[in-house]
Amino acid sequence: MSRRAAVLAGAAVGTLSLLGCASNPSTSAATATGDQAQGQAQTQGQTQGQSQSQSQSCDLAAQLVKLPGVASGTTYWDLVVTDQGSAACTLPAQPQLAVLGPEHQRIAVKLDADPTAKAFHLAAGASATEAIGYGTDANPPCAVETTYLRLTPPGVDLPFRSGAQHCGDDVLSTGAWVAGNYAPPQ
Repeated sequence: MSRRAAVLAGAAVGTLSLLGCASNPSTSAATATGDQAQGQAQTQGQTQGQSQSQSQSCDLAAQLVKLPGVASGTTYWDLVVTDQGSAACTLPAQPQLAVLGPEHQRIAVKLDADPTAKAFHLAAGASATEAIGYGTDANPPCAVETTYLRLTPPGVDLPFRSGAQHCGDDVLSTGAWVAGNYAPPQ
């Protein structure tokens, strides 16, 4: 099974519920206001897993929800972005994702992005979700701990795989944006 097929299977398991936004103590969240045209944000601070930044555009909040189970060495998350402002935003087809270590240093990870993904118009107050997967075969070299996932836009570092080691052939897979208010799978 290819990584892309595994991500899509994981997305099916982590089906969106259109019942409304839900909070879950196992989720990591960050709030930021980002300039969507430039895809840049300036991080001002980080407190208890939350980051904030300022700009003149829409007001985005991001959370990473770990999905249950593992398939073929790949663990899955739902990446949820909500526009909390009064202006609409356009999310890029493939947001910039970076895996970071404990000191927020970038870790080289292969990216397997969905080539059919399209930019997504996010209305004020609306949410969109993208399934992501992190695949590892756990074969050395495994030298660095993964701790954060940087998402731009909005330009925030979300707690990610804390305590897990990055290995040389690890792959970060992404899907396409799906519209709807998010509730984690039950």
